[in-house]
Amino acid sequence: MLTVQKDDFFPNPRREDENFGTMICFHRRYQLGDEHKYFCSDDLLEEMFINAADGGEKGKQMYEAFVNSFDLHPGTSAQLRAYSRALMAEIEKAYVVLPVYLLDHSGLSVSTTDFRDPWDSGQTGIIFASFDKIREEFEVEKITPEIRRKAENMLNAEVELYDAYLNGQCYGYELYKNGELQDSCWGFIGSVDKACRDIAEYLPDECKGMTAKLSEVNDPASMVKTLLKHARIQVAQVAKDHEHQPREKSLDAVLI
Repeated sequence: MLTVQKDDFFPNPRREDENFGTMICFHRRYQLGDEHKYFCSDDLLEEMFINAADGGEKGKQMYEAFVNSFDLHPGTSAQLRAYSRALMAEIEKAYVVLPVYLLDHSGLSVSTTDFRDPWDSGQTGIIFASFDKIREEFEVEKITPEIRRKAENMLNAEVELYDAYLNGQCYGYELYKNGELQDSCWGFIGSVDKACRDIAEYLPDECKGMTAKLSEVNDPASMVKTLLKHARIQVAQVAKDHEHQPREKSLDAVLI
């Protein structure tokens, strides 16, 4: 018998994992992404601009000159957009950067693409990797368009993983034989379908097909009741054995 259950103790992947990207978010109610020291997004972008320049005093001077080249006081919406585009263009000379959007409606969800919900969503931060980090990761000297796409895919995958964590899409399995626990593993994350595919890779060869027989229990029974149900199935199977008719063995699979 195979049971798949929610893993309520799955660690925060932005706290426990060694990530490729850095995810910096700003929100007045939630602490999202990586821990950081920045008071606001302007502080973060200023530091990234300076690092993209030379990381030292010259970079600071270049940043001041860059800001002063725009008339931002008070600044129209068009001027602010032009400033933001120009700022990111300079930063992206040394970083691969993706936006992080938040949807706050009946739970939290994050994505690198806009949710297009003007009421409950908006950009909450960015996820990025420096060219130095990318060169180290892919063992290359030059950041080609192909390497940039690979880096973007890795950053996007980290946001998808974090989204699954925020949505509680974390699972584990327990495998029973004759009412006794034979194997268990926790820490599978993603959609139920993805978790089941990943779990199948961990199961013994003779049990891999059990994930295809899972049925969802909306009001989960206790483990005792589940095991009793399995025991009744076994008793019924034994009662039929005297017929000596060929039959495929039935395996219970329960999704909790």
